[in-house]
Amino acid sequence: MTGRIAVSSALAVLALAAGVEAARAQMPSMPGMPGMNMGSGLGLPSVTSAAPGNLAGVLGFCVQNNYLGAGAASPVMSALGQKTGTDSSQYQAGQRGLLDTGNGGTFSLAGAGQGIKQQMTQKICNMVLSRAQSLL
Repeated sequence: MTGRIAVSSALAVLALAAGVEAARAQMPSMPGMPGMNMGSGLGLPSVTSAAPGNLAGVLGFCVQNNYLGAGAASPVMSALGQKTGTDSSQYQAGQRGLLDTGNGGTFSLAGAGQGIKQQMTQKICNMVLSRAQSLL
């Protein structure tokens, strides 16, 4: 009976490892990217270095791609643009889904697709909204 338990346990461990590898394969390549917050355990980029114009542009990207509702993000985008005199190149990069992570690094939210990448993009859009609100 213990042989069956050992085989069953080994199969469970292999199935778990396969699931982790499948999830890891869906995640964007992130090790060593500037501005990454590896301490979060999720490998999410830092939003604290992004300029207000970039944040406003990313909010537009997030609304356009249904990661954020216009009701929550649009007033913040407008207020941020009025307050800061938005840099158009930073705004345009944000509109394309490029988050400025500082030190010349960017993180692309474009092409999130499905699964873990989509969940990460949703989380990052919420982080950007929170950061933008804190600047107002």
